[in-house]
Amino acid sequence: MNDQNRLKKELRDLREEIDKVDDTIVELLNKRGNIVIKIGELKDKLNMKVLQPQREKEVIERLKNKSTIFRNSSIEAIWKEIMSASKVIQGMINKVGYLGPKGTFTHQAALEYFPKAGSEFIHANSSLEIFENVEKGLIDFGVIPIENSLQGTVRETLDLLIEKNLIIYGEIELRIVQNLISMKSSDLSKIQTIISHPQAFAQCRVWIKTNLPNASLISVNSTAEAVLRVQELNDESCAAIGTEFSSHIHDLKILSSNIEDTPLNFTRFLIISKRENDHKEGKIKTSVVFVTKHTPGALYRVLKIFAEANINLLKIESRPRRRGRWEYIFLMDFEGDKAEEKVIKIIEKMNENVIWYKILGSYPMV
Repeated sequence: MNDQNRLKKELRDLREEIDKVDDTIVELLNKRGNIVIKIGELKDKLNMKVLQPQREKEVIERLKNKSTIFRNSSIEAIWKEIMSASKVIQGMINKVGYLGPKGTFTHQAALEYFPKAGSEFIHANSSLEIFENVEKGLIDFGVIPIENSLQGTVRETLDLLIEKNLIIYGEIELRIVQNLISMKSSDLSKIQTIISHPQAFAQCRVWIKTNLPNASLISVNSTAEAVLRVQELNDESCAAIGTEFSSHIHDLKILSSNIEDTPLNFTRFLIISKRENDHKEGKIKTSVVFVTKHTPGALYRVLKIFAEANINLLKIESRPRRRGRWEYIFLMDFEGDKAEEKVIKIIEKMNENVIWYKILGSYPMV
């Protein structure tokens, strides 16, 4: 037997061995699933919640220490999916709303934040629709953009956080990478029309001017819609600026990747819900909005309270309050949990210098 045949046989043998291991894994998952069903029945009798974050954390930490091949992060990702699939067996599925259509950066953020097993992802046409669906209980969580490192705060999201009675459950940050996407038979020299969202055009202005200065630009509501439009047109001369993720969804080709003008382009997304996040670890951030009293130095006195308590302010900005003329509302993020005794006292002191405030939520920092 020559070396080539010997290596092929060795590959077949190893693959057969993996198949046997995979079969064993499925058998063990079935065994685990049967135990999960029994646990679910006991939880029901004991009036316990299906979701037990502390127990899940303990299981994952224990298993991390047992791995000799896989990274800790890989073990955590695998078991989060297994646990999420186990919740489905116990009758729990999280409905997650995101700004659609499929293939948007918000969709990508939702998929990265939530385990795919045990989550149903539902697209919405606007942030308002997401907020209202969470309020009505039609979905459990909503994923919405709050801030871009280049364009700043998304005003609509901030207004809805102020007006609606929902809680910030978590956050996730994505590096925004833009790509030129077209038909598989196309190439850069054939492109005459580019379709995308106005913000994507702004982020890729230099690249377009350098590489396709004569192309016609057509604006649509989202980069995902642009990619879908290119697929529907089936025209080699048309391209979209959008995500790599959306190119896979619509079976298109990336003609040029990383075409954004700056690599320092990140968007922060918030996870909103009616429920508090009980699974907090690491550094915790609290977001609060308030309106100061109309007296000299009122804002200074609020900031001084936090400085004297040695609490780290992460962000502060102002915007006009929609309910009052020439009245401004401040958004502030600071390090700390609203349940901490120190933070509770600070909020009480702050209340002496404001006419209104609202805690938007405490959640793990990215």
